[in-house]
Amino acid sequence: MEDAASARKVSLLCPICEAGEVTVLYPEARDYITKDPFQVLACKKCSTSWTHPVPGNLEPYYPRSYRRYNAIIIAILKLLYRRRVARWNRLFAKPGAALELGCGDGFMLNALRSLGWDVCGTERTEEMARFAREHFGLPVFVEGSQQIPHGKAFDLVIMFQVLEHLADPLPQLKRACSLLSEGGRLIIGVPNFASWQASYGGDGWFHLDVPRHLFHWSPDALREAASRCGLRVESISFASIEHDPYGWVQTILNRQFGNGNRLTRLLMRAERWQAKDIATLMLAALLSIPAFALSLISWACGRGAIMQGVLARR
Repeated sequence: MEDAASARKVSLLCPICEAGEVTVLYPEARDYITKDPFQVLACKKCSTSWTHPVPGNLEPYYPRSYRRYNAIIIAILKLLYRRRVARWNRLFAKPGAALELGCGDGFMLNALRSLGWDVCGTERTEEMARFAREHFGLPVFVEGSQQIPHGKAFDLVIMFQVLEHLADPLPQLKRACSLLSEGGRLIIGVPNFASWQASYGGDGWFHLDVPRHLFHWSPDALREAASRCGLRVESISFASIEHDPYGWVQTILNRQFGNGNRLTRLLMRAERWQAKDIATLMLAALLSIPAFALSLISWACGRGAIMQGVLARR
């Protein structure tokens, strides 16, 4: 009779190292928007984890309200992103050329430009590129229809909260490597699947976010992928005041109170507020202090929920 471990093996190859020792970590992780179930698989050899299967069409999983927060939250994020960008700027003797792959609303590129950087970005659709163009006047290229100027090299390439969304990350990492100038750096920001928050949350972890997050990165998995793309990891840090404390709040609500990311859906204005949500809001406020304390401790121990890697050509 098969034991439990062998029963959880699947006949797939790891998409990063191509090893065949793949196991099912979560057999039924549900998308909090559509409620569709997905598996989360893991490679024993390189520690890479990923969502299975990959939907043939991801558009239903990205509603218009996705990450469209109210003005107060956006103002807070912009302030915190400016602080993060200022730390990136200190990695260089002087401003240069910067490219953000998947620049979203353009907050980070706009902050870099204010520090003297020559900036541009990419997005996957015209609709997503429009905000950064119209509000900040940023040059944003739409993937597939518009190309980054041929031969242009960048001192800084950014993939912040992007790599986890890619169905095939290695080609994009190789592309990012090819766009770096001599001495340039690639900044990658992704959720940390080896974090305390991920371990506690399981398939209810806020930052798991299947199927939008197609890969679930640990520090070891990031180093493995980087090495296969001609890159080396110079440093990995874990402090993220933008995302980590809130991740604890929503994850605790999910685990202990069956919230199903409802607080996040409310903040994105994807659902209407109801009287019962007042209790959720009060509970979230009470959890904010222990969530911040947990974040600080996890950062110090290298187990924060969001990790930032600084990479360079090998």
